[in-house]
Amino acid sequence: MKRRFCLTIAGCASLALALTTFAGPEALPSGKEMKEVAPAPAPACDYSWTGFYLGINVGYGWGDADTRFEPLPDAPTFFLLEPQTHHADPEGVIGGGQIGFNYQWNWLVLGAEADFQGSGMEGTETVNPIIAITGAPAAQSDSSLFTREQTDWFGTVRGRVGFAPWCRLLIYGTGGLAYGNVHYAADTVWDFLPPSPQPDVLTHHASFDRTSVGWTAGGGFEYALTHHWSLKAEYLYYDLGDHGATILELHNGAPSPPFAVHYNWETTTNTVRAGLNFKF
Repeated sequence: MKRRFCLTIAGCASLALALTTFAGPEALPSGKEMKEVAPAPAPACDYSWTGFYLGINVGYGWGDADTRFEPLPDAPTFFLLEPQTHHADPEGVIGGGQIGFNYQWNWLVLGAEADFQGSGMEGTETVNPIIAITGAPAAQSDSSLFTREQTDWFGTVRGRVGFAPWCRLLIYGTGGLAYGNVHYAADTVWDFLPPSPQPDVLTHHASFDRTSVGWTAGGGFEYALTHHWSLKAEYLYYDLGDHGATILELHNGAPSPPFAVHYNWETTTNTVRAGLNFKF
């Protein structure tokens, strides 16, 4: 009887040891609470805007080219022309390149950029007939006013101040110097019709190019596609000032003082463009 009891106890002990080994240490009771595993920290931003870059861009521009026609020596003396303003507002495709440098400190990004643009912006306006100070056109005449403004090229040199709200996104404001070459033209013509016994034509023709310096301001955003390539979209407004010319009247090709017409053109432009940059 004693022998059978001992065998039973030994068998039970062996069975308990086997079960414990099979279940592993997790099955063992413990007075200690299990510690929770902390989540892995989010990876830090792997991109910096610091560095030199260059790129290309293409866009569209539209401008304000209000042209003022002023008769001289004064409207009552000139008689045939009432002072007036017309709008040869230019518009067209622009495209060019840019080069710059950024420095990033935490979320703040400071930089400088220069760009140069070719331009297809052009605008014209023709008014026919010319209205005299009486409120009516000159009798028996074919008359017209014409104005034109064309931007051949322009460029800017600007500072940039921006912030990076997310790792690869930059939002910025920009402003600085603008310069450009613009062609201006205008005509004021009266061609008096028969019964005049001979040609009787009054003309005031202006045409010239001018390179001017002004200012620009705007803003945009840029997104880094890779460690080297980024895309940007940008708006700029620039002002190259007002430009004028006083043209002495020609009567059948001969000067006819004191009569003249003074022209004054405004030169302000809005541009939007998309660009691709490569950062070194």
